[in-house]
Amino acid sequence: MAAPKLSERRVSQRYTLNQESACGHAVFEKSIVLPMMDISYGGFSVAIDKPENANICETLPRTSEVDLIMLGVGTTGRAIRVFESKQRLGYAFCHDTASVLIFLRRFIEFMRMGEHLTVLEKSVLKAPYDSSDWLCFRGDGPTDVVLHKSRVESNAVDEAIITYREKDSYRSSELRGGRLYTAISTESTASGNRANQDPQANEDILRKSACILMGYLQACEPGHHAYINHLLEHMRRQLLSSPQSKSRLG
Repeated sequence: MAAPKLSERRVSQRYTLNQESACGHAVFEKSIVLPMMDISYGGFSVAIDKPENANICETLPRTSEVDLIMLGVGTTGRAIRVFESKQRLGYAFCHDTASVLIFLRRFIEFMRMGEHLTVLEKSVLKAPYDSSDWLCFRGDGPTDVVLHKSRVESNAVDEAIITYREKDSYRSSELRGGRLYTAISTESTASGNRANQDPQANEDILRKSACILMGYLQACEPGHHAYINHLLEHMRRQLLSSPQSKSRLG
């Protein structure tokens, strides 16, 4: 009897994960670590293009226990392999419990927010944000992203702020002076966040801000990719260096 044909068709929208910043990994059978290429509520795919993974399909059972690790936090679930190629493997989640869906929601919902960001035209911005040194974005929620291009390092940012609304407050992450800060404001607008800054940088706010950036990368305008990746790498390094981080893979 012929083996069933594997298919990577997925009902849920998938989000590409940032390969340059290694934002997500899947750990199979507690020992085999593979970088995730994309994620959705229905499944994920992993990269297997390195020489050491040439025979990985012979090692992994078709249905596996997998630890999903994203930006320093993780959960465990079961997944079944539904697609194979020389470059990647595709998996569908076995949703035996709601734990994986609950875990994914904290990432995917904020990726969706980032996916809907649009660039604000210079004509609607006031000084200094109307200069070519600044990139300003607005999305649903509202969600705001403001980046200042570095004059010293090419394709880098030296100042940034990401603000989003969650429940009854505004949350923000800010890059300033090479450090990351977070803040919560209960005011009716996002102004005044700096007065409420947390010098320790709240990891939940930082992680959700990183997901907003990852969401924007799904349809990033030409010329923005390097700046977003530079800021995302700042966030990834800080999250993975935390004593509470479940990932030492990056």
